[in-house]
Amino acid sequence: MSKKKLTTSVFDTYLHFKDRSGTLALQFSPKKNSVMKKYVITGSLGHINKPLVAGLIQAKKDVTVITRDAGKVKEIEALGAKALVGSVSDQAFVNRAFRGAEVVYAMIPPLWQTDNWRQAQDEVGHAYADSIKTNRVPFVVNLSSVGAHLSEGCGPVNALHAFEASLNRIDGLHVKHLRPVSFYYNLLNQIGMIKAAGIMGNNYGGQKIAMVHTNDIAEVALEELTQLQFTAHSVRYIVSDLRTGDEIAQVLGEATGKKFPWVVFSDEDHLKGLLQAGIPASHAIPFVEMGTALRTGRMQEDLLKHLPALAPTKLEQFAKEFAAAFAASN
Repeated sequence: MSKKKLTTSVFDTYLHFKDRSGTLALQFSPKKNSVMKKYVITGSLGHINKPLVAGLIQAKKDVTVITRDAGKVKEIEALGAKALVGSVSDQAFVNRAFRGAEVVYAMIPPLWQTDNWRQAQDEVGHAYADSIKTNRVPFVVNLSSVGAHLSEGCGPVNALHAFEASLNRIDGLHVKHLRPVSFYYNLLNQIGMIKAAGIMGNNYGGQKIAMVHTNDIAEVALEELTQLQFTAHSVRYIVSDLRTGDEIAQVLGEATGKKFPWVVFSDEDHLKGLLQAGIPASHAIPFVEMGTALRTGRMQEDLLKHLPALAPTKLEQFAKEFAAAFAASN
């Protein structure tokens, strides 16, 4: 299938609409022969999952959403899905949650609150993989990341490589690994530095950075989850735009009415800045490592060999969201 045909089929199938809260959702027009399947969605409701769950409900799927926040139950049920409250680090809970599932959408949450980040990621990955195997789940769509082709040197993404490998070893499992690139929303973390120092930057940015909007990720995930056309294990990258740090600063500067440069920090200065900002070393060091992998090209090397057709949301569109957040921040 050509990139052009694939893009056309995606946008012929999915329609955009906004719910009463103004949140972008995806509406799916199911085929007449669509069959009810039991879906289990990890990751609660966020930028990706809320429109994804709404789309699955529109597609007449039986959807259960796992959340650790009991306060999310009403919101999940309002979408038409069932809610299960528990921790995805709890092997027994995950095993029960995946019982009877025909399709699982798996994502390892950020786990910012943990001291040993890698250990916490691996605990969730092991709970997922063991439960998928035990319950003989036939289909999994796994939210992974660019850089997951590498077993080391990509900070927090290293655990996602290990999780991909564990799923690939399960006999009879059909799994699609989605590898989105850097989220546009990560740029919101730069607002404080722009206002305090008049700059934005990271320990990368001299080369083109692949970026993606969460709406575009949700759209691809919905396509894969509803069509289930994949077999064995395969990878799909998701990219909305590619821009250098200077280009990012220019576009966001024009949107905010400000002028600021993109500065490429040394690894040492970047680590010092993260630590001074209160980020613990257990998290700051992996972030710096990931930035180094981006700067040297290792993190995006496999992506550039298999670059997909770009998703629709370009940096200029996200810049409007950035400008609103910039204006609202103190």
